Amino acid sequence: MRTFLSYDIDNAMILSKVERLQKELASSGADLKLVNPSILHFTVRFLGEIDKARTDKIISALEGKVKPVDIDVAFRGTGAFPSESRISVIWIGIDDDSSKVLSERSREVNSLLQDVGPLHEDSHEEFNPHVTIARVRTGRGKQSLVDLIRQHKSEDFGKSSIGPLKLKLSELMPSGPKYSDIHVFK
Repeated sequence: MRTFLSYDIDNAMILSKVERLQKELASSGADLKLVNPSILHFTVRFLGEIDKARTDKIISALEGKVKPVDIDVAFRGTGAFPSESRISVIWIGIDDDSSKVLSERSREVNSLLQDVGPLHEDSHEEFNPHVTIARVRTGRGKQSLVDLIRQHKSEDFGKSSIGPLKLKLSELMPSGPKYSDIHVFK
C-alpha cells in the first residue's frame, strides 16, 4: 500500500480561500490539475509502498512520541516548485514560526523512523512545509501562472490549528488521489 505521514488541513475559511485562488488559477488558461481542497495536507514524510508488517512498525515507532503542533499555523503566500521558470507545483506557504514548528516535528518523525529500517529513498529530503494546491501538466499559460503566483505571493490565507499526525493510505485514481486514514497518532 502507498503511504505517507501528514497533518491535515480542515479549516473551512482557509479551504474557501484556497478554492477561490484555485478558480483564479484555473481561469488563467494554464494546463493544471487542481488538488481537491478536501484533501489538503502537509506531507511530513512520503513512505512509499509498505506492507502491513512495516505499517505496524511505523505505528509502534511513532505512537505517543510525536508532540502535537501546538500553535495556530499561519497560511501565507504562494510559490512554485521547482521554480517560477519551470513550474510543476503551485503551493501555499506558511509563516516562519509555523515553519519552524513543523520542521521540528518532521525531524522528530524522521529520527523515530530510523529504527524502522529503510523507507522510500526519495523521502528523506529536507522538509519544506507547504500545501500543494495544483500541479502543472504543461507549459501552456505559464506566464499567466507566474503573474498570479506573484500577485498572491504575500496573501494571508488565515490561521488555523492543525490536527494530529496521521498515517495515510494513498490510492491513485483517474479523478485524482483518494486518501484515507490508516492511523491517527495520539
